[in-house]
Amino acid sequence: MYATESFDAEPLGESPRLQILALLAFSVLVSLWGLTSGPGLGDHEAIVAQGARQIRQGDGWLIPHVNDVPFVRKPPLAFWLAAAASIAVDPQVVQPPVSPFAARLPSAIAAVLTVLLVYVMGRSMFGHRIGLVCGAAMAVSGGTLFFSHNAQVEMMLTLFCTAAFTFFWLGTESRPQRRVFLALFYAGLALAMLAKAPLPLATVCLPLAIWWFLVIPIAGWNRGADGDARSESLPARVSRQLRSAGRLWIIPGLFVFCVIFVPWPVYVCLKIDNALDLWKIEFIDRYSGALDARVRPFWYYLPIAFALTFPFSLSLPEAFASPFKEVYRTQRKGLLFALTWAVVQIAFLSTSSFKRPHYLIGAAPAFALLLGPTLARLFLAARTFSIRTLRRTCVLIVVGALLALVAGGFFVVREHSQLLRAYCVAGTILALGVPACCVAFLKRQRALSLALLHVCAALAFVGMWDGIGQARALQWQAYAMVETLREKSIGPEDRITWVVGRPDARLVYYLGREIQPLFSPLDLAAQRTGRRAIPRELLMAGAERLERRLESNEEEYFIIDAEIWDKMRHSLAPRAREVFRVLGDEQFDDDDDWVVITNDWNTGEEEDFVVAAKGLPNGVMTVPDASNAPIPTLP
Repeated sequence: MYATESFDAEPLGESPRLQILALLAFSVLVSLWGLTSGPGLGDHEAIVAQGARQIRQGDGWLIPHVNDVPFVRKPPLAFWLAAAASIAVDPQVVQPPVSPFAARLPSAIAAVLTVLLVYVMGRSMFGHRIGLVCGAAMAVSGGTLFFSHNAQVEMMLTLFCTAAFTFFWLGTESRPQRRVFLALFYAGLALAMLAKAPLPLATVCLPLAIWWFLVIPIAGWNRGADGDARSESLPARVSRQLRSAGRLWIIPGLFVFCVIFVPWPVYVCLKIDNALDLWKIEFIDRYSGALDARVRPFWYYLPIAFALTFPFSLSLPEAFASPFKEVYRTQRKGLLFALTWAVVQIAFLSTSSFKRPHYLIGAAPAFALLLGPTLARLFLAARTFSIRTLRRTCVLIVVGALLALVAGGFFVVREHSQLLRAYCVAGTILALGVPACCVAFLKRQRALSLALLHVCAALAFVGMWDGIGQARALQWQAYAMVETLREKSIGPEDRITWVVGRPDARLVYYLGREIQPLFSPLDLAAQRTGRRAIPRELLMAGAERLERRLESNEEEYFIIDAEIWDKMRHSLAPRAREVFRVLGDEQFDDDDDWVVITNDWNTGEEEDFVVAAKGLPNGVMTVPDASNAPIPTLP
C-alpha cells in the first residue's frame, strides 16, 4: 500500500508507467554516458580491472589475483562483475581482456538499479509523485554521477545496501509477502558483504537496529493491546519492541545470509595463509587509524554530504529538519527512517580515524529520500510565494553561483591548470543553467525549473568528465611511466619489481604485464600492525632483499620513490644505477617522483624488447611472449 500525498500537487502527467520509464531512461542516459571517455582508470579502479582481467586469463574466480598475488583484502564481487561484464561486452579482439568500459559498466548498472530502488522506497513511504522526485534526485546527484563512472566497488555496495534497507522497510511495513521481503533483505545484506565486508554490518545493521529498537518505540508506533502506545512508559515500549524481534525472521534470514556470504571467507581462510592477519590490518587497523597518519576532524563528512547531494545542497538542511516539521507530518515515518539511516551512518563513519570521501556514498539514497518531500513541496506543490522575497532569493542564488564559479576558476588555475578547459565547459553550463532555473521558477513554471536543474547538473558533469579525459591530467604520472618504459624497451622479458608498498595498479593494467612487489601483502600481514608503523626489522629486511637482488646475475628493474632512493643511493651506489625517473605531479597527488633503477652491470642494454610497429595500428606494439598479444594503447 502506497503512502498518501501530504499536499496538493501540480499534475505531472496521466501515466505513472510512462513517468517511471522516463525516470529509468534518464538514469540510464546519465549513468552510462561517457564510460568510454573521461579520465583513465585510477589506481583503485585498475585493481578491479586487473583482477577481472586475470580471472579471464585463467587465474581463477574464487580467489582473484592482481599480479602474482592473491587479492583477498576485499571480497571478490567487484572482480566477478567486471569479468562478467567483459565477457558480455568486450569483443574477442580486445587483448588483454577487460576494457575500461567493461570495468566501469557494473557501477553504471548498479547506479540505475539504485535509482529504481530509491523510487520504490519513496513510493512506499510518500506516494508515487514524491517517489519519482526521490529517484530523480538520486539519479543526478553528484555522488551518483561520479561513482556510476568509477570501477571501484562503491556503487555496487550502495546498490546492495539500498536493497537491504528497501526490503527491510517493505518487510516490516506490510503483511503481504512479508517473509519474501525479509528474505530479500538478508540476501541484499549478504551481497553487500560480498562487495565490501565488513562495512555493511555497521552501515546497514546499526541504523536498522536503532530504528527498530529505539526510534519506533520513542515515536510510539509499536501499539499495545489497547492500540495506544502513548499511555505506556518508554521502557515498556522498548521492551515490547525487543520481544517483537521475532517478526524480523532472524533465524531463517541468517541462514540465507550465511549461504550467500560465509563460503567465500571460509574458503579463503582454508587456502590462504595469514588471511586473518591481513583482514585485521585492513578492517580493525583501518578503523582505529593505524593505516594513516593523517587525523581528519570529526565533522569531516558534513561538507562531503553537501557535495554528494549537489545540485540540491541548498535544500539539504530543510530535508534533515523535515521529520520534525508539521507540514511533513504525513510523511514523518518514512522521513525518520531515512534520517536514522543517514545520521547513524555519518556518526559511525565519523568515529573512525580512517576517513575517505567515498565511504559516505552509501548514505546517498537516504539523502535522496529526505530530499524528495522537500523538493516536491518546493517545486511541485500548489504554493504561493512572496514575489519580492522570491526575486531576492533568486538573485542571491544566481549571484552566489556565479561567485562560486569564479572562485572555483581561480582555484583551478592555481592548483589544477590542466583541468581549466574542462572546468570552463562545466562552469559555462552552470552559469547559463542556474539563471534559467530561477527564471522558470519566477514564472511559476516550477516543474520545468526542477527539470532544468536536473538537466543542467547532468550536462555539467558530462562536460567536465569528457574534458578531463581529453586533458589526460589526473593520471599523468602513471601514463608517463608506462610510456617511458615502452620507450626504453623494458618489456615482458625484463623483470620489474615495486620496492615499497604495492605496485601502482595503473602501471600493471596499462602495461598489460605483471609488476611484483618486493614483499607481498600476505608476507607483510604477519609481520606488522597496520601501515603507519613499519617495524625497523621489516625495513632492514627490505633493504637486504633489494641489495641481494641488485647483486645477483639476474637482470631486474626496480621502481622506487625518489625520496627513498635518494636516501639509499649512497649505500647502493656500487650495486645500482638509475635508469630514468618520472616526475610526480604535485597538483594531483602527494607522491614523490618515481625512479627506475637496475643492476649496476646492466649498462643500458634495454633494447631486448623490440618494438615492431610495422603493419600494426598506430600506438600498438607487439611483445615477445607466448601469445604475442598487443598491448592496448593508453587512453
